[in-house]
Amino acid sequence: MHARLRAAIGAVIVSLVAVFAFAGCGSSSSTSTSTSGAGDGSSLVVYSGRSEEYVGPALAAFTKKTGVTVDVRYGDSVDLGLLIGEEGDKTPAQVFLAQSPGAMVYLDQSKLLSTLPQATLDKVPATFRADDGTWVGVTGRQRVLIYNTDLVTQSDLPKSVFDLVKPQYEGKVAVAPSNSSFQDFVTAMTQLSGEQKTKAWLEGLAANGAKAYAKNDAIADAVARGEIPFGLVNHYYFNEIIEKDPNAPVKVYRFPGTDPGSLFLVSTAAIPAPAANNADAVALINYMLSPAGQAMFVAEEGEYPVVPGVKQATGQPSLSELAYPTYDLSGLTDLRQTAKLIQGSGIGG
Repeated sequence: MHARLRAAIGAVIVSLVAVFAFAGCGSSSSTSTSTSGAGDGSSLVVYSGRSEEYVGPALAAFTKKTGVTVDVRYGDSVDLGLLIGEEGDKTPAQVFLAQSPGAMVYLDQSKLLSTLPQATLDKVPATFRADDGTWVGVTGRQRVLIYNTDLVTQSDLPKSVFDLVKPQYEGKVAVAPSNSSFQDFVTAMTQLSGEQKTKAWLEGLAANGAKAYAKNDAIADAVARGEIPFGLVNHYYFNEIIEKDPNAPVKVYRFPGTDPGSLFLVSTAAIPAPAANNADAVALINYMLSPAGQAMFVAEEGEYPVVPGVKQATGQPSLSELAYPTYDLSGLTDLRQTAKLIQGSGIGG
C-alpha cells in the first residue's frame, strides 16, 4: 500500500509539473526559516505547505509564548507530502501544515500520520477534521468568484460555476490549475457532481479560453488591474486586494446555494507518525486552534476560524451564514485522477 500510494503522489507531481511548468508551479526549491525563542532550548521541525506570509506570524507567536524554536521548511503542500512519503519513518518533520486536505489524505492512507489527541480534535467540528483523527482543520476559506466592477455588471454574474463555460464568458475567466486549492476544488467537484460533468467543465473552460495563472494572488491582481474580468480564488484574496487599494474595482461573488463553486476548504495540520506523542508538536497545533491563534489567522488574512466562538473578519458573512455544499473532506483521495483530468482538459497549454 505504501509504495503504491507514494507512487500515486509522484504521479500527481509529474503530471502537474508537465502541464504547468510554464507557471513555475512546483516548489521543489522550498526554503527554510528558523524562529528562535528564549525557552528551554527545545526545537520543532515543521514542514509547511502554507507560505511564510500566512503561518509565519503564528509560528513566531508560538515561539514567543513557549520558547520552542521552530525550524520551518516551506514548499508546495503536495511536494512536501511526497517528501514525507519518501522519508517515511525517518522524516524529520514533526508537524505538517498543508494548504488543504488532499496531501494529508495521501499520507493518512500511507499510515504516515499519527492520531491526534482527542482534546485537540474536539476543538474543531467533526466536519473539519479527519474521520480517523489523523489531521485537523486549522482555518477555512471559501471558493468565490472575484470580478472587476468596471468590466462586469450584476447581470453578467453566472448563476453557477458551471455557467463559466458559456460563450459570454469566453476569454474572461482566470484559474490557477496548479494550485492545491484548485486541485482539491476539482476533486471535491468530482465527488459532488461526478467525473463526467467535472471533466466536461474543465474541457469547457479550456475551450472557452480560460486563462491560467500560477497562483490565486496573481489572479486577484490581474482582476484588480482589469486584465481579466473574473477569477476563481479563495475568498481572502479579495481582502488582500482591498488592503493594498481600498478603492480597487473588485467585488466578491459567492455562487448561490450549494453550488460547487462555493466550496468550503480547510487548511490542515498533522503530526507525522515518527513524531507521535511529541508534546511540542501537539502544543503548536493546540496553539493554532486556540482563540489567540485563530484570531491571528483571522486578523492577518481574513480566513475563517474553524473553532466555534472565534469571531471572523468584519465585512464578510459568518461561517454559520455561509451556504456551501456538503462533502467528505476525508474523501479527497484521488488526486492522481484529478491531475489527469486537469492535464487532459488543456488548461494552461
